[in-house]
Amino acid sequence: MEVRVLVGVQSARGTAETSTMYRLASTDFGMAPSVDKTTSEALGSGRWERDGFVSKIAVEGDLPVEATREQLELLFYGAGFDGVADSMDPDLWIITPSSATKNWLTVGLDDVDNDMFEYSKDCLISSIRISTSVAAYVTATASMIGMDFTTNSIGYTGTEIAPAGEPLICLGTTIKQAGTDITNKIESIDITIDNKLEGKQSLNSEYYKAIRQGERGSVGISMTFNEFDKPTYIQDLSDIKSNASYEIITEFAERKNPAKIFRMTFPNCKVTKSERTDLAGAGGLTKEVSAYYDETEKTPVKIEMLDYASIL
Repeated sequence: MEVRVLVGVQSARGTAETSTMYRLASTDFGMAPSVDKTTSEALGSGRWERDGFVSKIAVEGDLPVEATREQLELLFYGAGFDGVADSMDPDLWIITPSSATKNWLTVGLDDVDNDMFEYSKDCLISSIRISTSVAAYVTATASMIGMDFTTNSIGYTGTEIAPAGEPLICLGTTIKQAGTDITNKIESIDITIDNKLEGKQSLNSEYYKAIRQGERGSVGISMTFNEFDKPTYIQDLSDIKSNASYEIITEFAERKNPAKIFRMTFPNCKVTKSERTDLAGAGGLTKEVSAYYDETEKTPVKIEMLDYASIL
């Protein structure tokens, strides 16, 4: 089936943007609405349900994409991050969290084969997970929440902007921990930035009418090592006991243009778990790190894109 996942940047909440939309290099589309019903508990209908009604239509789900820097800029925008060109280097684009998640998106599915277009407006991204592993693309999975859903009986008729930039792959990855390059020890990495958003209904609607942050957001990093690494394991246990913190930097570079880098800096990281794995086999190691708010940078994560011009 030929389908295309499209994202539009809204000018304001309540105003869907379908005239011009960016096409994502998506591998799936999980934004189909799910329906909950409420059933009557009144007596008098024997062993059968007496009555019921649709009480909730939840527009939420995951959008996984094979990442490019341009798509990452768009997704982080929807997750409440704002970008600005560096004052000294206009080709350096810096992205940091804004004070609130307020950047509304319209998310659509253009079904080319069946000549249909479905879309959700007033969407925000609750979390983004960036992952890569051996022999794999860098993927970004955006978990989204929306407040409405529309189905059109004809296909998309607006302007579609094709994905720009080179897809990021594992071979362009660099991971530095406390100033030391540890990339040759790592076979997979997952980075999760979670806004912890939740949809809120009203008495007179099946759809969400507000999207709010339910609790404080979190940033986590998980790494799988390609073998058991004794020095790392011992140091991790020591860092856990002493509550030590250090900086982690991850970079994803384009292979054809290695100067075009997507860099994430986590200035205040603390190990929360270091665990032996595959004890019956070759032996391995996994570790989990929490990246906390840094008082100097005023953020748990700072994103920089080198040699980049914003698409927004």
